[in-house]
Amino acid sequence: MGSTNRRDFFRQLLNPPEMAPQGGTVAARNSSLTSEQEASRFLAQATLGADRALIQQVASMGLEAWIDAQFLIPQSQLLDYLYAELYDEADIGDASPWRELFRYALWQTTLYGDDLLRQRVALALSEIFVISTEKDDIYGAANGAADWYDMLLHNAFGNFRDLLQDVTLHPLMGNFLSHAGNRKTNLAENRFPDENYAREIMQLFTIGLFMLNDDGSFILDGNNEPVSTYDNSHITEFAKIFTGLQYDFDGDPHVWWTPDFESGWLNPYTAVRTMKMWDSEHEPGSKTLLNGYVVPSGQTGMEDVNDALDHLFNHPNVGPFIGKQLIQRLVKSNPSPAYVGRVTAVFNNNGSGVRGDMKAVIKAILLDDEARNTTHITDPTHGKLREPFFRFTQLVRAFHYKNPQGKFWDAGWGVENDLRQYMFNAPSVFNFFSPGFRPAGALSDNGLTGPEFQLLNSYTAISTINFWYSRLWWDYVIDLPSADTEIRGQTYDLDQPQPELSYEITLVNNIPALLDHLDLVLTAGTMSAEMRAIIETAVTGYNNDSWVSDEDVVRFAIFLFMMCPEYAVQV
Repeated sequence: MGSTNRRDFFRQLLNPPEMAPQGGTVAARNSSLTSEQEASRFLAQATLGADRALIQQVASMGLEAWIDAQFLIPQSQLLDYLYAELYDEADIGDASPWRELFRYALWQTTLYGDDLLRQRVALALSEIFVISTEKDDIYGAANGAADWYDMLLHNAFGNFRDLLQDVTLHPLMGNFLSHAGNRKTNLAENRFPDENYAREIMQLFTIGLFMLNDDGSFILDGNNEPVSTYDNSHITEFAKIFTGLQYDFDGDPHVWWTPDFESGWLNPYTAVRTMKMWDSEHEPGSKTLLNGYVVPSGQTGMEDVNDALDHLFNHPNVGPFIGKQLIQRLVKSNPSPAYVGRVTAVFNNNGSGVRGDMKAVIKAILLDDEARNTTHITDPTHGKLREPFFRFTQLVRAFHYKNPQGKFWDAGWGVENDLRQYMFNAPSVFNFFSPGFRPAGALSDNGLTGPEFQLLNSYTAISTINFWYSRLWWDYVIDLPSADTEIRGQTYDLDQPQPELSYEITLVNNIPALLDHLDLVLTAGTMSAEMRAIIETAVTGYNNDSWVSDEDVVRFAIFLFMMCPEYAVQV
């Protein structure tokens, strides 16, 4: 196509009628879905990406039955894979496993693991309970990062109280939020307990800043202002709770002297061992927590920790605070108060008197009418911007990217540079974006949040498109280890993963059928007639060029889907 026509085409593709300025026409997304299209829409919320076979399987067996089957699948084990394929556990005293090894193991899971729902929920939890491999200490403890993800995978289908305990005592969280090695008050040395974890376990991990109704709305005081959940005095008291915790360095080959409390640090040995309590360094005396609750004097350090975690777990804010964020990560950015309230009710009681049952919460989120009823597709407040990382996993899984060696070992420099999001590498404890972020424009003007839009800027708007182009048109897909890099004593000359497009190529002689297939796999049948027409015109014209191969036509069609707004916005 000529340069003028090319410019017009991209204007239409990236600014279709549904994105028109206020007062313009709006293209309606298709909301009359077949059973396979609804299965695809569900799997976009519940997995890291689905192919045609999985979509057909779920359409056949039913959504709830698929969830129940997923609950029974054993979890992927990243640490086991890392030790078996990437790093010799016997080298713990001599060599550090770097972050790239964790990333290789992570990609093997996202590509080849069968525990699809568990992975999706665990990665959602990783954006609430944040540690970052960007931190130097964690960068050199890839086995600890694998163990951290294994812990999230384990607790994704467990109980939130157990998750809270495991997060608190994990050495990577102890390092990231500095409560590992937290010591009791010593006035002579002007030393007081570290308050970092005490603050974040309330603000980010359990109750948030303000008191909430069960539907997630603020409880207001007599001046119509939100009521704070805690103040600085509570942070000080919680900080005392988390004193005495230290890395478990018993038998650590790095410690050759007689150890004391300050001997431990995060290294490949301590990174996979639950932190231990040193009662001699735990703050003695009673601690007054929220709403006048008192942790009594005379307890052991772990008794204090358990009391405090029970206290937070049973706070009425936890259900709406955590439930809403999980809805945002899986289904939509702006759930109605009623939706949040229904999920909170299940968090508070799974129907059998159990609080914090994650399986029940997951079902409540994914099977709720607001998640499943297709009438919401055309609601302009519905849906969410797909996270860049998960767009990549969907591309990889939907089109079976693989190399002959079966090793999708991606160090992730391209993902970090172009998508600006690599899981477990957030810039801070506040994740890649805030759950309350409101981008300027129509969303903010209407009081709506768009958390993932915090990653969208003048750079990523272009770099993301270039990323899809390079993964579809160039041989370079991921950042593989160099051919001379030794991994467990051997080198690998790995091929770049490539998509398996044989089925799609059979559809090239029937472009509408090819687009039906891509609409099913990528946009769950929700593409508007207007957007469909733009893409069909372009693909048909491209297919008419005699020098273009059938595979080129398929890659071009996938590229147009990946870059269009109706794919970017998951409904």
